[in-house]
Amino acid sequence: MFEDTMRVPVKMEFELGEKTEHRLKEMGARCLGETLDVEYYYDTDSFQLASTQTWLNQHNGQWGLILAEEQELNHAQSYDTKTLEAEHSEEKKIKILNSSHEEKSETGATFRKSSSNECPEKVMSKSQVQRMSDTSLIYTELSDPCSIMLHLSKCLQIPLTHNEIQSMTIKNFLNMARIQMYDSWTRTSTVKYSLPGGFSLVVERNYRIPTETPSAFLMMNADVLSISSELEKMDRLCKELGLKPKQAQMNNYKQLLKPRS
Repeated sequence: MFEDTMRVPVKMEFELGEKTEHRLKEMGARCLGETLDVEYYYDTDSFQLASTQTWLNQHNGQWGLILAEEQELNHAQSYDTKTLEAEHSEEKKIKILNSSHEEKSETGATFRKSSSNECPEKVMSKSQVQRMSDTSLIYTELSDPCSIMLHLSKCLQIPLTHNEIQSMTIKNFLNMARIQMYDSWTRTSTVKYSLPGGFSLVVERNYRIPTETPSAFLMMNADVLSISSELEKMDRLCKELGLKPKQAQMNNYKQLLKPRS
């Protein structure tokens, strides 16, 4: 005889309710951990990079340098410099539109720090640079560390040869240039809970869209021979937690609960 019945994973997506997290505590749910997706921003103490329309960031171990195309086009570069960039850099163009009067400035020097969860696109567009109200700015993003250090050394007037840059780590370069992390922004967070009865719940928040309701994924390993009763348990738990079903998921859920003829 088989000691265990056959079980299959069941996963349903909901919207997090206003009282869900409070009810998790009342229910004795155990938090198994939280994972954060964080982006970090770097500059000098006097924000020299931002004052020249340049932004340095790090995300998931990957460095990125965003600079205004006007700066790149007007930058006096030697033949060797252009050759080095062509060999190492992967560039992508980013259009940033002037969508509101708030994002325009008439002075052009001061850089404002962002709050910890402010969207990076807003950080870039709010840097104080005089603009025409009906134009869009195009930015270039460099991801190769060698190209990043090359541009930063020119921007900050650090006398380094190409060979020195190629043999230097970006961490050592930042120390030399006195560039440090000044802010961070959490893009997403994921929290996993273990609930009584063999259930688990994963809550995902997307801070890139502040108006978006956090998603909640309720999961269990259901007995295939008693799938209807197993889904009814999930339904009761969903109501106890105050989770809000998403319409598409709810339609599939109702189909599973329908009695078979």
